[in-house]
Amino acid sequence: MDTERAEGIVLRRQSVTESSLIVTWYTREFGKLKTLAKGARRIKGPFQGKIDLFYRDEIVFLRSKRSDLHLLHDCFLEEAHARLRKSVESLAAASYVSDLVDLATEGEDPNESIYELLATVLETLEVHHDGVLLIWFELRLLAAAGWKPNWEAKTGVGRVLQSIAGASLEGVGRVRLSGEQVVAGQEALWQFWDAHVGRAPRTRGFLLGKTHIDAG
Repeated sequence: MDTERAEGIVLRRQSVTESSLIVTWYTREFGKLKTLAKGARRIKGPFQGKIDLFYRDEIVFLRSKRSDLHLLHDCFLEEAHARLRKSVESLAAASYVSDLVDLATEGEDPNESIYELLATVLETLEVHHDGVLLIWFELRLLAAAGWKPNWEAKTGVGRVLQSIAGASLEGVGRVRLSGEQVVAGQEALWQFWDAHVGRAPRTRGFLLGKTHIDAG
């Protein structure tokens, strides 16, 4: 096995034994990556306090030549995004964007734009979250993954989505929409997502259960 190093954000954790986890990362260098973290569930294990959802870590792993599951050798916590866990709304939003990245990307297909987009929006969600920001993220992710929507600007929803898609992160923070506009934008976007990506994020149901994220 060859040793590799990467900067990654935890998208998903899956228990495989009483002591170990399979961790899905989105990394700057390799895109989506899976590693086996032996002993990660032990209280005094080598990765205790270093691997959790949304954590940004520097990782060292041993590349497998037989499969896409590599062995995590070492891990250094860079950012825990602790404030995401202080409210149900921010936790739901962070879970949603992580789920979107997982579904929109293939294994080990590097895309630094997606990594930077995810890292930036997780930082933003620590201090601000609303439906407009989530729509902006989903539009930007689709474009970066090769599914850029072409909205009809003739309709009210199309104009709204075009405007959000063209805004910077700072600009989208100044966009104010009614609750009805946010819901209409989400529904149009989700129809596009389901038709092109083909897999709806499981966390969408949580957002729907909360009658959509507030407009802000």
